[in-house]
Amino acid sequence: MAQLKQQLIDYAKQQEPCEMCGFVISVNGKNQFYPCENISSKPESYFEISPEEWIKAEHFGEIVAVVHSHPDGEPTLSSADRKMQLLTQVDWWLVCDDEVMVFPNILPLLGREFKHGDVDCYTLFRDFYQLAGFTMPNFSRSDDWWEKGEDLYLDNMAKQGFERIDDIHQLQLGDVILMQVGANVANHAGIYLGNQLVLHHSPKRLSKRDVYDGYWLKHTHSIWRFKEWSRLDFTVPLSSLGQHFN
Repeated sequence: MAQLKQQLIDYAKQQEPCEMCGFVISVNGKNQFYPCENISSKPESYFEISPEEWIKAEHFGEIVAVVHSHPDGEPTLSSADRKMQLLTQVDWWLVCDDEVMVFPNILPLLGREFKHGDVDCYTLFRDFYQLAGFTMPNFSRSDDWWEKGEDLYLDNMAKQGFERIDDIHQLQLGDVILMQVGANVANHAGIYLGNQLVLHHSPKRLSKRDVYDGYWLKHTHSIWRFKEWSRLDFTVPLSSLGQHFN
């Protein structure tokens, strides 16, 4: 892996000031770099891979990741990058500042099968914010952690840059609603989508949107807002839900 990443860094430098692009493909179980021509009309700021190159890469092996560089940009995916990753449904690797950053494939936010610790309410919360432009750790969590003296959400919300909102009537898009369901601590999370809708993922059910009223309102523990919410782009996760930013 170290050799592959160094190959990506070296190739990115060769292509400066343009963004390099290509694929990481698996051939006989081994990952290798498949470079492509950047056919964007503005290659210093964007990248584009031709459909023909995609087809050729698929003939060589399984596409593991799309890879590109930000020669003078931020070490994170742009809004356009995140939208494209949703369409490609593979990992994206980014070369920036002589580093290679891996952005895992994000499942569609709606209709997910629940698997605690892997695809659950925290995963949905984390992925929503990943699409909006903020990366959170994937905390290790055992099943029924709330019955074992742990407090996953309250122990970490402030550390991740969230602050508690006292007035529920001040809810805004992207706020995190922590709920307390059959436990002594907050053990369920949802994302407020506006228009009295909440996105969440309950055990034994598919991830979905629900009206934030009745049962969920009754079991609300607290509301949390990302302090730097204005720098996030909620249009990306909303577009994946078929919603528009108002």
